[in-house]
Amino acid sequence: MNPTEEDIKEIAELLESGELCFFHEPTGTIEHHPDPDNPYADLDEWQETIDKIEADLTNFKRFEKMDSRQGFRVMENFANSITDENFRAQLFKFLSARKPFSKFKWAVDNSKFRQDWFDFKAQANIDWVQKQIG
Repeated sequence: MNPTEEDIKEIAELLESGELCFFHEPTGTIEHHPDPDNPYADLDEWQETIDKIEADLTNFKRFEKMDSRQGFRVMENFANSITDENFRAQLFKFLSARKPFSKFKWAVDNSKFRQDWFDFKAQANIDWVQKQIG
């Protein structure tokens, strides 16, 4: 069984929020838990889910989140999509500076394009999950 469009959207949102995400192919269910590499994750309350996944790993498809290089590419693609030449130039200036992620976020959060960015990024994450399905 493959994930539905709703499943894909949910998986994309879970990955964006830092969860590890798995799709159980026989039943079509989604399982997730915090990333154990996150020092703030309290895995004790997730142990049952972790054990469930590990006990049946061959039937679970694991979805990976974008790495920083891929996330940077999404920011570049968003900047390229902006028709406001001044704002587009500002975004590219920030993308080529030190700490591009935080500067890009600040610029977008303080602009009229904030919701456009959220929509663009959500679609990029959905596309990313769809690529992993094959």
